[in-house]
Amino acid sequence: MKGFKAIFTATLLEIACDPLALLITLSALALSTFAGALHYHQFGEPSRMAREAGVSALLIPGLAFAVFSSIRAIRREMESGTVQMALAHSVSRAGFLFAKMTGVLAAFSIFFATVWANSLVAVKGSELGALAANGDIARVWGPSLALGVAAIAVPPVLGAILNRFASLRFVRTATFLALFISLAGVFYKFDSALALRQLGLSLAVFPPVIFFIALAGAAAVRLKGNSASALSFAVMALALPVLGAHYLPDALENGGSVPLGYLSLSFAAALPLAAAAFLAGVGLFCERDLT
Repeated sequence: MKGFKAIFTATLLEIACDPLALLITLSALALSTFAGALHYHQFGEPSRMAREAGVSALLIPGLAFAVFSSIRAIRREMESGTVQMALAHSVSRAGFLFAKMTGVLAAFSIFFATVWANSLVAVKGSELGALAANGDIARVWGPSLALGVAAIAVPPVLGAILNRFASLRFVRTATFLALFISLAGVFYKFDSALALRQLGLSLAVFPPVIFFIALAGAAAVRLKGNSASALSFAVMALALPVLGAHYLPDALENGGSVPLGYLSLSFAAALPLAAAAFLAGVGLFCERDLT
């Protein structure tokens, strides 16, 4: 268990220091913030675009975050030879892979919390802007837009300053600053009913993410980084019709509420597929000669 915790923690912190992970996070924040700012495209409902942008920011960059993080976390161990040190400390190959994949999932959870909070701010700003319009063209409410922009712009700037004068790691500092600023925006004019609806809708991203973390990790055991990425994204392209239907159109139209039973079925369908990908990765790992 001690070895598992060490690998899990190291993976989580490693991804928190990965510039690519930060870049994907900031891109997702930009999508969820600025798509809602084009609020004159209302599609018949003030917050519809903001909700759709929030879903897209979680799903598309989220899958990229999961795939790249899983591959880079495992390939780094393989190519540096540190996997042999981990296995020498009473950690099985299956335990090693499981610890790496759960570490990636924990890092994705930070990404999820950051983007979900930011998208909630955008949805709330859209609704408040529509209320303030009084029949004029509705715009995103100014303070919400400012909070969304702050979550994008402040972390890199403040992270660079703290790196220069306090020797803090730039990427890790910026990652957690983005999380804290996004969460702080949630509590400005907090709406619990809206938060619960948006959370239920957003949680639907986890079933496909769990599967692709397992798939990408299994591919990374045998393939180089570019090849593992190509395989993962090829499977993702084939799964696009399923992923497109995964988010219920009715839920987006009706305020974002997703039935709990639908989420349960999504996890029930994804977990066996993720387990199969994980077991395939364990099999490939056991066949690999690390000497």
